[in-house]
Amino acid sequence: MLSFIQGDTGHCGLRREVETIKIIVSGRPVPKSRPRLGMRGRAAFVYTPEKTKAYQQLVGWEARKVCKQPLTGPVEVSMKLFSRSRFDLDNVAKSILDGMCGICYVDDVQVEVLHVTKQAVKNKREERAEIEVRPLEKTVIPSQSQ
Repeated sequence: MLSFIQGDTGHCGLRREVETIKIIVSGRPVPKSRPRLGMRGRAAFVYTPEKTKAYQQLVGWEARKVCKQPLTGPVEVSMKLFSRSRFDLDNVAKSILDGMCGICYVDDVQVEVLHVTKQAVKNKREERAEIEVRPLEKTVIPSQSQ
């Protein structure tokens, strides 16, 4: 199956359907919190809040179940977030992207296309994040006028 995409160059390209990595992380999606400042004696240090770190580790463990080695080229990531509470999409996406870093792809700078949606659910058992990661292959179509 082929579909059209708009690339960084403004040219229309074709994307071949390739194998998609599918990950489901059960539980409430956790937004990435701002780094915190702590003091140890007279020394200040910056740290990631424990709740954020724990969620990123959970995402990493779920990703390891299906990702055998990191993708090396550009990738497309789709996320469907299901939660009872309100949250900012961009902060949850950052938590998930950071959790998959080094597992599904080498670095999150490789993410060139990102789709994120959220949906309210009524009970705690339905809360989850459904994630799909696929390699992104861009091909520039030569112009017809030569």
